[in-house]
Amino acid sequence: MPEGVDRSSPVPAWAQVAQILRRQMDAGALDAGERLPSEQELAVGFDVSRITIRQALAHLAAEGYVERRQGVGTFVSPRPDLVQHDLALSAPWRDRVRGAGHDAVSRQLGVAAYEKLPADLARRFPDEALTGELVYLRRLQCVDSQAIGLSESWVPPRLAPGLSKEPLMEGSLSLTLRERYGILPAEVDNSLETVLASAADAQLLGTDVDAPLFVVVARSRQRNGEIIDVSRTSWVGGRVRFRFVHHAEPATDI
Repeated sequence: MPEGVDRSSPVPAWAQVAQILRRQMDAGALDAGERLPSEQELAVGFDVSRITIRQALAHLAAEGYVERRQGVGTFVSPRPDLVQHDLALSAPWRDRVRGAGHDAVSRQLGVAAYEKLPADLARRFPDEALTGELVYLRRLQCVDSQAIGLSESWVPPRLAPGLSKEPLMEGSLSLTLRERYGILPAEVDNSLETVLASAADAQLLGTDVDAPLFVVVARSRQRNGEIIDVSRTSWVGGRVRFRFVHHAEPATDI
């Protein structure tokens, strides 16, 4: 194992070992069905105790990354296909995933009737419609019972009266705005960046602290230019793939 445990890190040694092994599995360095070295060999390779290795493997087994066979060893489990997220937004991601035979749901975690846009987003979107108190919603995006992303949205309250008083339809903000209020986006401005998962993010998403997250920040508008919402979705790096298809304009002779 080329990576080692950082003994100065506040992250427990077993969690570091699990993170290293998980990263290698996600990268394909450890193939599905491959037998891992024994606990003793892993302990020597990582320079940790067998108890630490046992904790790491138990955690990976609970996440579905490995299968432990009594008296035989520990084997890499087949990994599900990465969820593909289309930044062109040609169709809702849940519809595409369901079309591929998977269960995809958005679970509403909570709503706050009056909350201001976070300072980092307020600097990015200094629009008058976003300077006051907004409706704030959070949803956990899941595929086959595994969390893949955490979505936050801020909506001007006058745009959708009563939005904070009723649950979202199927946990989806876009579906609720379309079906309940007749609101459709004419323009969605997306940006993509990477961050490391905080302790709170890691707990909700079932991943490790400092695991890489792809963060998509989006602002949507109606045809008249009125802002519909600002959203931020943190996708787990090892579970989501991003795609964008560009269609070139036909060439014209001048």
